Amino acid sequence: MTNGLSGPRKQFLDVLRVLATCAVVLMHVLTGATDVTDASIMPEYRSLLLSVMDLVTWCVPIFLLISGYLFLNPERTLTYPVMIKKYCRRIALAILLFGVPYAASELVVAERTFRIRMIPEALKMTLTGHTWSHMWYLYLILFLYLITPLLKKVLRVLPVWGVAAVMAVIFLGSSVAPFLNKVLDVNSIPVLPDGGVYFLYYLCGYFFAVREVGVDKGRNVWLTAAVAVLALGMILSRTLAGFSIQMAYNYPFTVLLAVLLFAAGWNGSIKKHRIPWQEAGALSFAVYLVHPVYVNLLYKFVKITPFTVLEQCGVQSVAAGQAVLILLLAAFCLVVLALATATAWVLRKIPVLRKYVL
Repeated sequence: MTNGLSGPRKQFLDVLRVLATCAVVLMHVLTGATDVTDASIMPEYRSLLLSVMDLVTWCVPIFLLISGYLFLNPERTLTYPVMIKKYCRRIALAILLFGVPYAASELVVAERTFRIRMIPEALKMTLTGHTWSHMWYLYLILFLYLITPLLKKVLRVLPVWGVAAVMAVIFLGSSVAPFLNKVLDVNSIPVLPDGGVYFLYYLCGYFFAVREVGVDKGRNVWLTAAVAVLALGMILSRTLAGFSIQMAYNYPFTVLLAVLLFAAGWNGSIKKHRIPWQEAGALSFAVYLVHPVYVNLLYKFVKITPFTVLEQCGVQSVAAGQAVLILLLAAFCLVVLALATATAWVLRKIPVLRKYVL
């Protein structure tokens, strides 16, 4: 979610960054609504909700792929002083400037009052990772940034096939094995830590950086078809086969979809448009940071969600309800996205925030 390399930037990175940010907002619009909604009204819409989640869970993996592509590029030199002073400092400041107020807001809501001692309490919560849930990504990316200079040294001596072998082991141990355990309802298949998949995405970005090739129109067709078939297959498994396991960042479907989407952009499937992708991409980090504010305002204070509106519509059939629910999720997403984008634009007008944080 960072700007990464200076100088001319590849447009596909901005496009993917913007699309992933929109997917994050939609995901939190959906999960936020289910968190505050009586579960008894949702069973008939479960397959639809799971399908939507399937189609947006690639968002965080794409951010990690972008970071790996930029920071692990062998043509780029990154020392610890540069990494810490420029990139780690930026993430750390974002954690403090946004995490502390978010943690404090939780204390205020819980106690229905404000005490000055809440500020150090909120600081302690933030330093220990107990702030709003979406901030977890910043702690993850901060860790990856801290190990990047050392990782680059290892990658300089490790052949590409060796990197591919490491990625294969992580994929099998952190993605395939946990998924099989879940599907088969067993715990007998040895697994690697789930967090290993985030390292896998980071390495995937490196793999694309060292395998740069020209645009191949034939490969564009195959990649686009693969994305469509994978997405359609997952939807059909929900609607026809009743597959009910919710996808996670480490499950094979999510890994394959994220890699295929990144590959499609990397291969030149994303063409130049008049849309100001670079300007929109520059806002994505701030949008990520602030959008839950508006989700919480709508759901917890205004007390309006897609499900409450759906109830008021009085639809007579499940099919009609599903269609209305899709439109409502899209509408809520657009509202939150518009508000968060406007806020991000204002925040980036503040010179110190623009220079050191956003």
